[in-house]
Amino acid sequence: MVMEPPPNFSMVEDAIYRSGFPQPPNFPFLETLQLRSVIYLCCEPYPEENLEFLKAHNIQLFQFSIKGKTEAAISIPHETIMEALKVLIDVRNHPVLIHCNGGKAYSCPENNPPYCDHRTGCLVGCLRKLQNWCLSSAVEEYQKYAGRKSRATDMRFIETFDLTRVQQCLQSIIYRYHGYGAKRRQLLNRDEAIILTLEPKVA
Repeated sequence: MVMEPPPNFSMVEDAIYRSGFPQPPNFPFLETLQLRSVIYLCCEPYPEENLEFLKAHNIQLFQFSIKGKTEAAISIPHETIMEALKVLIDVRNHPVLIHCNGGKAYSCPENNPPYCDHRTGCLVGCLRKLQNWCLSSAVEEYQKYAGRKSRATDMRFIETFDLTRVQQCLQSIIYRYHGYGAKRRQLLNRDEAIILTLEPKVA
């Protein structure tokens, strides 16, 4: 059987993946990832066939309703991304796939590229900030996936996103990170020494 990944599929970190909207032909490939959860960043109901796939493989769906932006001036909701980020960094949910509606349906690929996953890009950009990536590298990654439809409002959102509440949340729960790069990262609860060694990415 030929394994066909979802459009724009990529590994973000060990056990964290991103892609466009998965279609039934992509399901055999997704099985190989042994997913525990899917983070879906859209308001629209999840398709029944996708729900059946998740149920059959005991994959939990986390849906965060973020409206698709038809106007560049409309901003990504800060609180929603904050809650999605808390789910994303909880290793109990790994392996995890992040996606929105990018690639789900389009009538003219030349005028409407299928890989415009702005919502996914913003969430990943905020994760990069938590990992202490320099801003230029986080923005460069966002632009890579947004292509010519990258938006200044999204890049400004990533730049100004406040991680304080996420960091406070991390201090109250034990997370163990294995293999984010060459070293193990470990976060201990506030009653122990707090270790956060997410090395910055050099541009």
